Amino acid sequence: MLLRILFVSALLFISACQHSPRKEYFALSSPAIAAEQSTSTQPTQPKSAATNPIKVIGIGPLTIPEYLQHTRISYWKTSNQLMLQENHYWAEPLEQGISRVLGLGVQTAHADWRVVQFPWRNSQRPAYAVRVDIQRLDAFSDHAIIVVGMDLIDTKTRNIIRTTQFNSRVASAPHSAAIAQAFSELLQQTAARMDELLSVTEN
Repeated sequence: MLLRILFVSALLFISACQHSPRKEYFALSSPAIAAEQSTSTQPTQPKSAATNPIKVIGIGPLTIPEYLQHTRISYWKTSNQLMLQENHYWAEPLEQGISRVLGLGVQTAHADWRVVQFPWRNSQRPAYAVRVDIQRLDAFSDHAIIVVGMDLIDTKTRNIIRTTQFNSRVASAPHSAAIAQAFSELLQQTAARMDELLSVTEN
């Protein structure tokens, strides 16, 4: 009798494993990826460091709310209820994905700059860095929003040179592909505002 119970239990376990939903992964995207693909077949000429000095810009530190610090994709069903998508995950920690997309956005606008992510090595210490505080990055049933504060920092003096607050909203839907796309669009807009913040460094 015991052997029969164990045998049936094993069959049920194997059946459950075979029918378990497949995990799916989503990543934030940047226009820089498409631009690189469209120009990858074009020959490029090396630039002279003497005639084209490289400006090093830092992204970070970057902070996000605690409720976003998990691997599953989520959206707000109500103003107080956060729903986690079943078997849908971010392909990388969301904090790292945000920083990556912001950096690519700035790098695309300035091919002669070098953008480094916090924490950086002493040998790559930038002259300026943008400190990013993501206060909200939320998806709802029909839209997504971002609320972010950014400070331009002189890394030598650690003084704040300029600060800005950016809010935006785009259409979305309560499924993972739409959320990833909406977040990507919001971050691309944020990168454009970050570029405006960095314009003071060109003087």
